[in-house]
Amino acid sequence: MKFRLLIIISTLACLLNGCSKEDNIYPLEFSQVNNVKIEDLELGNINKIIEEKVIDKDLSAFIFTDNENSKFKGGINFNGNSYYIGQVSMENVSEDLMGIEELHVFGRKAVKIYGVLGANYAQAFYWFVEGKPEESIIQIDGNTVEIDLDNDDKSEVVATTGTIPETRIYMLEEDKIVISDVNKSIGAKSVILQDKDEKLFEVYFKPGKPEQYVFNKSSFIKKLIKEI
Repeated sequence: MKFRLLIIISTLACLLNGCSKEDNIYPLEFSQVNNVKIEDLELGNINKIIEEKVIDKDLSAFIFTDNENSKFKGGINFNGNSYYIGQVSMENVSEDLMGIEELHVFGRKAVKIYGVLGANYAQAFYWFVEGKPEESIIQIDGNTVEIDLDNDDKSEVVATTGTIPETRIYMLEEDKIVISDVNKSIGAKSVILQDKDEKLFEVYFKPGKPEQYVFNKSSFIKKLIKEI
């Protein structure tokens, strides 16, 4: 509670007095996310269904292997038609690193299909099931976390890649999904979501000098050192 009060106070001070990087307020730059290009899937080419999630009688998502190779691939069924969305994972991946989940993201009903394509290379597809398939699937590289960053009761997505962490934030803006590369936006060497409950990010601008920031109104704001 004290921490959240500090953030509110610092934000109000910023709005009243004006913000700048010198005040440790970093506006993030966002760009629109492209949808995944899907392909028609011939069910006769499916060798084995690895996992399937049925949403209702006309909607389902599944991970499968085909007759070409043993790679784990993703597919969806939509109103009697089947589509291939892309490779989901390598084979021989532990159960906790690959799967299908139903959830809500950006205030929309979604299915998450996730896996691992290599060392330190996780990824996820998000299918927003209430839209047309060709307009409703996005792919995100990295370890993904769904979290309500701006306290509007709608989850955003935070994705982190690399041994030196690079973090991207995905959110809904004017009914479009947009992305910000946080490292590039603020000029940081390393950014990672450190505490999901407190929505706290650890940022390194210089080696050995960690700083803590929170997301607020499309900006990164430095956590104040003193508590009240």
